[in-house]
Amino acid sequence: MKTWMGIGLCAAAGVIALAACTTSDGSDDETGGTGGTAQGSGGAGGTETGGTGGDPGTGGTAGTGGDSGTGGDGGTGGGDGGTGGDAGTGGDGGTGGDGGTGGGGTGGTGGGGAGTWQKAASPCPGSRTNALWFDSNTKGFAGCGENADGYNLYTTQDGGHTWATNVKFEQVRVMNLRRGPDGKLYGAGKDTLDKYSAWRVDESTATLKLVGLFVPGNNAYTKVDQGENIAVTADGQMLVDSLTGNSAAYKPANGDFTEIANLNEAAIADPNNAPNFQVRRVVAFDNHFYATGSTVSEPAQVFLPSKLAGATYHLQPLELQPSTRDGELLDMYIWSATKMLVVGFDHSTGYPLLYRVDGQDPYVQASWTQIELLDSGINYKGGVWAISVRGDKVVAVGEKIPTSEGGFVIVSQDSGQTWQDITPPGENNLPIGPMSKVWLFDNDDIFIAGGGGEAWAFVH
Repeated sequence: MKTWMGIGLCAAAGVIALAACTTSDGSDDETGGTGGTAQGSGGAGGTETGGTGGDPGTGGTAGTGGDSGTGGDGGTGGGDGGTGGDAGTGGDGGTGGDGGTGGGGTGGTGGGGAGTWQKAASPCPGSRTNALWFDSNTKGFAGCGENADGYNLYTTQDGGHTWATNVKFEQVRVMNLRRGPDGKLYGAGKDTLDKYSAWRVDESTATLKLVGLFVPGNNAYTKVDQGENIAVTADGQMLVDSLTGNSAAYKPANGDFTEIANLNEAAIADPNNAPNFQVRRVVAFDNHFYATGSTVSEPAQVFLPSKLAGATYHLQPLELQPSTRDGELLDMYIWSATKMLVVGFDHSTGYPLLYRVDGQDPYVQASWTQIELLDSGINYKGGVWAISVRGDKVVAVGEKIPTSEGGFVIVSQDSGQTWQDITPPGENNLPIGPMSKVWLFDNDDIFIAGGGGEAWAFVH
């Protein structure tokens, strides 16, 4: 197994730490205890495991465990080596808690410790991993939906190192997976056997089963033959966009799915002549739908919930790029109705495309700020395929241009304003492949996946 040591987000003594550059509060760390009275045996104060959120140095008062050489055996003053603090950080040479005592020694989860990149696996043999969802650091789901071999819903019980197939999904192309507010796992794509474009996963038995939500109709203008995303609101609405066209399927809170030709709010007044657009990512927030999209020959756009009377699934388009530019936005995250981050490709310049709004009216173009990775010292060309967010921490993955340069992983601690490159070095001095999906866990572990079965896991 190939590992990469010491990757992270906060520079400290020449080492980059992956966790946030802030000190956790008392609810997230356990103190290692004082090392013992002066000239004493050092005491058992370091028997706590060091905590999961404590910043180095919070586990015990520096020097209180005893004078140098008398505070106790190495590592006992500030916690057992490797749990409360490794030898040399939690009580080296009997100093009883000097220098990183007790809580959050090196390797701590989320408290200033460094982690390692480990080679994992993706079940998708094609060019991308299309769908990814984790319920915990070990249990997760992945879906494949592209290329000749792009089928099946897979499950892992070991954090993505191995995957198992589900026989009831062998004929299903899986483009999107999402656990809804009701706790159920939903998917979109194409069931080539029974023709469903969206479904719910029945997890009540060991064998996962597909429960179809809707079958596409025969109208070429409204048909959603293969779903790209499924968004589910807390009040029970659902929206599924088409992978190959402008159409979508909408389900009201207490109704059935209906396929629609146009998501533009202008279609409320003029359904036959309203301008149309193609979305690439649809998400639900506060019982409304949001989307990103455009094609490679249009300015990148974000689509916001319509404010017009009678609007339900309808979206208001907003071009973020100048009209002379081309780009597409492929993923988004919404913290609030006035704080969002959208990412994708700038096809005019060849660089990654990121826009952010924070505290201003998102319906006004001037409220959005373009984030230049060049300002963070990241100068490669390419684009961002996906992001994963916990609090203000964002991890993004994508591919470089040309694709022979491989993929990348970048991270932000301030909701996308500044970034740091944490790309693993790959194997045999070769770059990692393009990455299309990412998952950031609550303890700051990361899982990334791309095509050709390639995936990596950052673990503490």
